[in-house]
Order: sequence, then structure tokens, then C-alpha cells
Amino acid sequence: MLYTNTSQALSYAIKAKEIALTSNNHTHITKAYYYIANCYYNMGANSDALQPIELALANSTDSTDIVLLYNVALLHGHILSELGEDSKALKAYVKAQEYAEEINNPEYEISVLTNIAYIKKIHKDFQEAINMYKTVLQKLETLEESQNNNVYKAIALMNIADTYLWLQKTDDASYYNEQGLKLSSRLNMELLHHPMLMNKAIIYYQKEVYGECIKLAKQIATLTKDDEKKSLHLTALFYLGKSSYKLKNYEEAIAFLEEVLQAINSSSTVDVNEKELHEFLALLYNKVGNAEKNLFHFKKYVELEKKQSAEDLKINNETHELVDLVSVQSEIREIKASLADETNSKRVISIVALLLLVLLIISSIYYKRKGRIIKQKFDKLLEKVTALEKEETSEKAVPKKEKVTDAKAAVILEKIDAFEKRESYLSTECSLGFMAEKLETNTSYLSKVINKYKKKTFTAYITELRINNSLIRLKNDKTLQSYTIKAIAEEFGFKRQETFSKAFKAQTGIYPSQYLKKLRKNR
Repeated sequence: MLYTNTSQALSYAIKAKEIALTSNNHTHITKAYYYIANCYYNMGANSDALQPIELALANSTDSTDIVLLYNVALLHGHILSELGEDSKALKAYVKAQEYAEEINNPEYEISVLTNIAYIKKIHKDFQEAINMYKTVLQKLETLEESQNNNVYKAIALMNIADTYLWLQKTDDASYYNEQGLKLSSRLNMELLHHPMLMNKAIIYYQKEVYGECIKLAKQIATLTKDDEKKSLHLTALFYLGKSSYKLKNYEEAIAFLEEVLQAINSSSTVDVNEKELHEFLALLYNKVGNAEKNLFHFKKYVELEKKQSAEDLKINNETHELVDLVSVQSEIREIKASLADETNSKRVISIVALLLLVLLIISSIYYKRKGRIIKQKFDKLLEKVTALEKEETSEKAVPKKEKVTDAKAAVILEKIDAFEKRESYLSTECSLGFMAEKLETNTSYLSKVINKYKKKTFTAYITELRINNSLIRLKNDKTLQSYTIKAIAEEFGFKRQETFSKAFKAQTGIYPSQYLKKLRKNR
């Protein structure tokens, strides 16, 4: 009845619970609460589903039915995820992953991996999400083709394409999306086909083919108008607005985006990028000269950016810690199983146990030593930051006039000093040409002055300024400490997170993530 008459199924599950409670059979009680929660979940009543699934968990502590434990943990994750509790959902999914590995059936692992990957994706751990979805595809290749497996394959293809779109890797997105469109079309899966059509519209948008994007987005908006959640319908309207903005049809763009905003404000189930929505509305109201609305939407954008960055950082840290732990536990189990297959000799087992102990001790010593080294580097770095802060509060040493025999160079050096004080080097557009234009000179001469008087190349000079600035502000700005590394990189003029991390490590001896961890610990 669960899939044909959910209300009737719920009444059966409640009756089963009443009988199970009189028998005091914990396995039966667990199953009954699990099905009650499942009924509510299928009805979309996730708040009502939370208590029975937690009661199922409470009664399952002594159960040896691994499949039941897996199902309870997985459903717990689904319910928490629907309620927006991604951090708690992640823990439930990781528990389900442990049970899936005990069951040793790829079909069970695929479901968990798909859900963990989704949490990674929505919290911007994009490359990890892609890797997990590709792992799902690899596992599916080992299984026979079935409707259920094809659904998971289509979900993985759709999400890989969507994640590549977030990374602006349009060609990669197009490759996986086309595979997904063919599969969903062959299997007549509208629920997956429509999101992949939306992906195709976004691909047109990223390739700046705005006319085609509008044509396809209008088609999707019509197809999804009666959809219960309406998220896809609103995404189509969103891209109609964005494409209209690009084509300078500002009033039309505002109409589309205001409709999306109204839907967000009147519903808690809509899933649209609200931060980007406010960003585009701010831009549009600026274009039409409405300063009040421009300021309102800009403030909302900044507020959501800070909140989202902090949440993404928290979830990503928990994801890495929990998923890595399960991976290590899995490797240990595999080693033990392999050794048990080789021999049952107590002597061999004792030797292996001793070796594992030695490896554990060596690993512990290594990580403690590594921790001490990082702490020493951090302490030394704090001394440097303190010195930099003192430099900031006192007047910077001006090059002695007598040492600068070239009058033109002296003028440029004064302008460079003003450029540094304005922190113009934090612009992501700060190239040699950008700086030369600001200083009213040419690139060749500016490069020579920097080489001669700053004793370094232009790139090394700008990078040092940016990293020094980041060291001071990260130490003193608690809000900035909660940003993702990507957001921090952009804050200090780096277009790519990897470039920032590499430059930070080269200049300080530790990675920005290690610096942040120590700063938070010292709060």
C-alpha cells in the first residue's frame, strides 16, 4: 500500500506498532516505526516523520538485522535532508554507508553515495561531489541493467552535469547531460528528463546563446507549471530573467525575477539560488535607476553570502571528517578480512596485530610531529603578523630621495605607495597593465621600477601584498574566518582557490586551512 495508497499504508503501520509494543519485540517495533516514518515521508510530511524514525533508531540498538539498520539510517538521512538539516543528515548517511559496506552489495552503497554526493554538491564541494557521482557510475557498471539502476545512473549523470555547470565547465557538463537526456528519454523518465532539459538551457546561457536559452526555458516553464514543488519551474523563470538581463531587456528581466522572489517568500519548499537572485535584482534595479531597491537587494545578497559561506564551510569540514573516517574503517576491515583468508594461525595473527600496532604508533608519532611543526610555523607566523600590524599603524618607510636618482622613478614610487594604501592590489583584475593604468605609466617602465626598488617581480610583489593583507585580516576578522577558502581567496584578489593556497603555503610554510584551524582554536 505504501506506493498505491499511502494513507491506508499508514493505518496498517500504526496497527502493526500497537501489536509490536504489546509483544515488546524490539525488531518488530523498529520495523513498525520505520514504516510509519516512511509513510509520512512519502506523503511529504517530513516533520511528522521525524519522531517515528528516531523511535525506530532508539529501538534498533540491539538489532542484528543489518538491512533493517541500513534502511532506518538511510530514511533518517532523507527526512533530515528534506527538513534542511544537512549536517545531521550527513551523519545519518555515513551510518548507512557503514551498514552498506557490511552488507557488501553495491546497490546499497550506490544509494548512500548518491545522497552524500548531493550534500557535497549543494554546499559547493563540487569536485568531491563529481568524484562520488562518478564512483556511483562505476559501481553501476558492475551491476545488471534494471529500471532502478537506470534511475540511479540518470541521477548521477544529471548531477555531474549540474555540478560542472556550477564550475563553469560547460563542455564537460554538456557531455554528461547529453548522455543523461538520451537515457531519461529512452526510459520515459519525465522527473529526470525535465531537470536535464533545464541543464541544457543553462548550458546555452553559459555559452552566451541567450536566445536558445530563453526558447528552452519557456518550454520548461510551461511543462513544469503544475509541478508540486515548482522549483524547476522557478529555475526556468530565473534563467529567463538572467537571459533577458544579458539581452538588456531590463523590465522584462525584473518581471521574471520578481515572480521567482514572490514564490520564494510564500513557500518554504522552493529550492532556488536566492543569493544569486538578489544579486541580479540589485544589478537590474541599478540599471533602471531604482536606488532604494538596488540597495535592498544588495544588502540581502551580502547577508546571504556570509551565511551560506559559513554553512558551506561547516558542512564541508564535517563531510570530509566523517567520509574519510568511514573510508579508513573500511580499509582496516578489508585488511583484516584478507589476513583471515590467508591463514588462521594465531602466530600470524599476533604478528599482524603487532605490525598494525607499530603502524598505529608510527602514524601517531608522525601526525603529532606534523602537528608540532605546523604549530611552530603558526607561532612564527603570528610574530610576523604582529610585526606587519605594527608597520600598518606606523608610517611606512619612504625610499630615501638621495637613493632614487631618477626623478621619474621617485614619482612612480610615491604613486605605488598610495596604490598600496588604497589596497588596490586586492582587485582580482590587478594585472601589470591595470596597475600601470592607475599609476599613469606604461607596463615596461613600471615593471623595471618594481624590479629595481622592490627587489622582486611584479607577480611576487602583488602576491606578497595580498598574502600579508590576508594574514592580518584573517587573524582579526571572526566573520572572515568562517568563509570558505574559495571565498577568502576572492576576497584577497585571487581568482582561483588553488592559486591562493599555493601562494599562501609558499610564503608562510602552511596552508590557509591550517592557519584558519589554529586561529579558530585560539579564539
